[in-house]
Amino acid sequence: MKAINSGIDEKLFEDLLKVNRDTNFHQLIGVHVVELGQGYAVTEIEIEEKHLNPLNIAHGGVLFSVMDITMGMAARTVGKQVITIEMNINYLSPVKVGEKVKATGKIVHAGSKTTVAVCEAYAEDGRLLAVARETFFNVLD
Repeated sequence: MKAINSGIDEKLFEDLLKVNRDTNFHQLIGVHVVELGQGYAVTEIEIEEKHLNPLNIAHGGVLFSVMDITMGMAARTVGKQVITIEMNINYLSPVKVGEKVKATGKIVHAGSKTTVAVCEAYAEDGRLLAVARETFFNVLD
């Protein structure tokens, strides 16, 4: 699947796709960038056996990680290099093997010291799976 550039600098777009391809953890869990635009990012993951908890649903850490990655990518689209200070998440519906999850993160504040983002994760059938909010420390501005 080819990612969509929705209006950011082409070099930045390619750099962010490379970050996703070259980050071992992103590859380990199988998260892919779908779209990048000014202040937002969309990612996708297909739930596999390796993502399951003992109840045979996706482990909460998988969604947490995907949403963290998505919001971090959104921060990078506005020129922020960030590390997480705090993140909260509400899990709303379980996800099973074979289901695709799409996460959309957007920046709601991009300050000089901190950046704040929100994210929603949906299943292909439209179910809202989780919502999250994250505060980042801007390492470089």
